Amino acid sequence: MQHRIRQAGLADLDEVGRLFNEYRMFYNQNADLEGVRQYIRERMERDESVVLVAETDVNSDCGANGSNGLPLSNGLICNGFVQLYPSFSSVSMGPIWVLNDLYVHPDYRQQGIARKLLQAAKRLASVRGVLRISLSTELSNKQAQVLYESEGYAQDTKFMYYELNV
Repeated sequence: MQHRIRQAGLADLDEVGRLFNEYRMFYNQNADLEGVRQYIRERMERDESVVLVAETDVNSDCGANGSNGLPLSNGLICNGFVQLYPSFSSVSMGPIWVLNDLYVHPDYRQQGIARKLLQAAKRLASVRGVLRISLSTELSNKQAQVLYESEGYAQDTKFMYYELNV
């Protein structure tokens, strides 16, 4: 089965919103399909994030029951995404990306889609002159950690990161 990765645009808002809503619910947030669609729309319209989607032909043997969302007009279905937020490094004096969100619909996991999304993000970052991609994951998410490390991500051993909720 072929999974294609491409950059999402406003025409993909319904599918990306559906996946983003599922992603947030995975992190124990309430469903809010209209809210997530608005959030994604604003990020796209303001060029505040880059969203890559994984899509599969709805006629393929996986997900043929139609439970995984609505097909796009081109006969493909979005089954995963990665969202990258542009930022800058003062010390390196250049652009960086924060990989904030990575999600694959449960029916499509263990098919290499998350890996393909990470690889596509890396290629696009390289093309756009991005110096590095940083991410964080829950300490208990060992499966994601193994994936990230297999794709060349290294755990930071120099810096401690802090957060302040405001």
